[in-house]
Amino acid sequence: MSIQRTHAIVLRTRKVRESSKIAVLFTNKCGRISAIAKGSLKPKSKFGSSLELFTRSSIIFYKKENRELHTLSHSETLESYEGIKDDVFKLAYASVAAEMVERLMPTEEPNEALFGLLASVLAEISLAERPQLEVILSSYELKTLCLVGYGPELAECVRCGKPVEGAAWFGLLSGGVLCAGCRNRDLNALAISGEALGLLRDCRRESIKKIRKTYSSGRVSREAVDILNAFFRAQISEGAKVRSLDFLERIRDTSVG
Repeated sequence: MSIQRTHAIVLRTRKVRESSKIAVLFTNKCGRISAIAKGSLKPKSKFGSSLELFTRSSIIFYKKENRELHTLSHSETLESYEGIKDDVFKLAYASVAAEMVERLMPTEEPNEALFGLLASVLAEISLAERPQLEVILSSYELKTLCLVGYGPELAECVRCGKPVEGAAWFGLLSGGVLCAGCRNRDLNALAISGEALGLLRDCRRESIKKIRKTYSSGRVSREAVDILNAFFRAQISEGAKVRSLDFLERIRDTSVG
């Protein structure tokens, strides 16, 4: 057993026994871990609010070798992202960001760049107006996929290498855009407009903060995020259920600016 000190973001929690809960945490030094926080549900718990969903905290935990569940001994809030917690739409978008980390990152594999990206998107979601949420998610999804090795090709046809401009097709299994001559080589290809493809390129190139300040939701952003969500599902398992995405897609049509 070893003592580990790191920063962590709470991805999800579940109650165990009357006074304790298990937290799934994404840490900057130790990757994704699960830890039990004994007594964390007591009214005067030493953990306070530091284990609330999506909170970024400084933690100390006892790492048990060859075990999936560790023991949390200390947690102190660094950032609570208060703008998220009372808004069901923001909670839905933040849940997608968290589930992407859970689905794409193996247990206890560090990725400090992805940790920083998750902290950044939570900050931007917290600050955002509702019409900005779709483009924020698109930028985060693209950057996350690139960081874990699943980034799609957006400039050249993934089959023949021909530069792609304007309207094209997006191959969910091929891994990026397809030209007109190659579209039939991926039966799962989706049509994508030139405007949506341009937005995706900007979302990958620019910071999430700049994307939030530059774009808002509309037909183009909806098209882009739908394609990215389908691509994400294809990368983890073709047709896979992603609970947070399913929920987001059910409620988002009621979102108004």
